Amino acid sequence: MQKNNFYKFIAVLLLSSTIAACNKPADVVLPNEGSVYMPQAVGTRSKVDLLFTSTNTRQDLVFGAAYGGVKVAGSDNSVSFVVDAAKVAAYNAANGTNYTLLPASSYELSGLNTVIPSGSTSSTPLTLTVKTNTVTTGIRYMLPITLTSASSGEIVSTLQTTYFRFDTLLKKSIDVTGLGTLTVSNENNGGPDNGEGSPKLVDNDYNSKYLFQTWTTALATNGGAWFKLQFGTAVAVGAYTITSANDAASRDLKDWKLQGSNDNTTWVDIDTRTGEMFPARYLTRRFEVPGTPQAYTYYRIFMTANNGSSLVQIGEWRLIRYE
Repeated sequence: MQKNNFYKFIAVLLLSSTIAACNKPADVVLPNEGSVYMPQAVGTRSKVDLLFTSTNTRQDLVFGAAYGGVKVAGSDNSVSFVVDAAKVAAYNAANGTNYTLLPASSYELSGLNTVIPSGSTSSTPLTLTVKTNTVTTGIRYMLPITLTSASSGEIVSTLQTTYFRFDTLLKKSIDVTGLGTLTVSNENNGGPDNGEGSPKLVDNDYNSKYLFQTWTTALATNGGAWFKLQFGTAVAVGAYTITSANDAASRDLKDWKLQGSNDNTTWVDIDTRTGEMFPARYLTRRFEVPGTPQAYTYYRIFMTANNGSSLVQIGEWRLIRYE
């Protein structure tokens, strides 16, 4: 009886081994096994917000190549890329966009050749460095980078180009208007305490306005008019805004200069504007200071033309410093 049980036990073991051998899965092979592609071309990974600060004006992005499937490289696989400038126009035409090629002066590349090392699934990364202090707010930039060759593996055509897209330039900023003391060359006829007196220019209320009634062509010819902020210590202003007021567009500013001074006597032209328009009421327009902002104790808007009225009105004027 014990001998029979022993043989039954052996039979069960043999049967179990046979079943297990029959159920052993085959090696997993995916349809894209061994193909080569750019991971950054997948989804929205290539859409990037740029961040600018006064202490950090460079932003690093990485790109490279990878194997499809689950297997690793059996030997080193050399891959190459190019900056594919011609694809910007094709992308715009296909998607109804208006991207501008990122200028060569606004970026650096660590290289355009790298390797997927043996035993790995991804290449040693390459770096795209964008110089955020050289790009312009409001312009949508693009830099297409295309995988052109691989020493082994078929390149996936739909994931061959990464369209690096830069829609937004983020700048950490502080509104410094409230730190200054306002004076104007032409006050409202009712004085500064009038409902449309000069303090309304910087009261941070976009529904109020500063208005003066003494604008003439002769005034523009003989030196113009101005409004000015004085700061306790010098401030580097990187941008400013002007908001249109409620009434007729003929009262809006058209030509002016943003000027800076450290002695209230010698003025430096920082930003010059001609033929500007405010197509809507209560419209705030932002103006970037060109180049690297310099620090001044005094800032003024020196006006030389409006849109034809004998009155001048401004809803709000704000000065902005970048961190």
